[in-house]
Amino acid sequence: MTGWEDEPSRGARVDDRVLEMLSERASRIAFSGLRRALGVHPESLTRALRRLERAGTVTHTEGGYALAESGLGGSEGASHPRTVASIQLPPGAQAEDILGRLAGRWFGSLRWVGIHEHPGDPWLVWSTERGRAHFMLTIRRGSLRVLTSVPAGGAGTEDGAAYELLAQAVDRIRAVAPRSDPSVLTLEAETLPSPPYAS
Repeated sequence: MTGWEDEPSRGARVDDRVLEMLSERASRIAFSGLRRALGVHPESLTRALRRLERAGTVTHTEGGYALAESGLGGSEGASHPRTVASIQLPPGAQAEDILGRLAGRWFGSLRWVGIHEHPGDPWLVWSTERGRAHFMLTIRRGSLRVLTSVPAGGAGTEDGAAYELLAQAVDRIRAVAPRSDPSVLTLEAETLPSPPYAS
């Protein structure tokens, strides 16, 4: 009987956690990204999202879930991600083509989270399997950047995930780059140490 009495309060807690997550990220987050980040049962999350959609607090699009009011979210006190690497795109490579080939996919230990509506350009967001670290990818003014929420000097075992995302991005760039100039990819800045598999 206690379980029945506790069900509404449990639901309310999930609703609040969903709103808090969406507010902090100021982004569209895929269902699977929310589930991993919150650590809740899929059915509980589905019920919470339906309640929030009925209340007009959350909207659902192809890109995931977001707060209904665009002015909400994005806490000023959130830590700023640091750039791991920046790559100059080859002439003719379209940002939409590259981002479209990366969005929604899992790579190695990276799990798709969603799209962060960053002012001026969207950021694609992945998390590690345990959801503790986030890795972002964005393209602006002909430059692709890989960013991470892991502070400088604290990367540790997360280095491999950043390398994986960078390698996947380079593969997508090569796929859309004009065949006439295959050597135009230039790594402008890299703050990661040498990968463990480098010779």
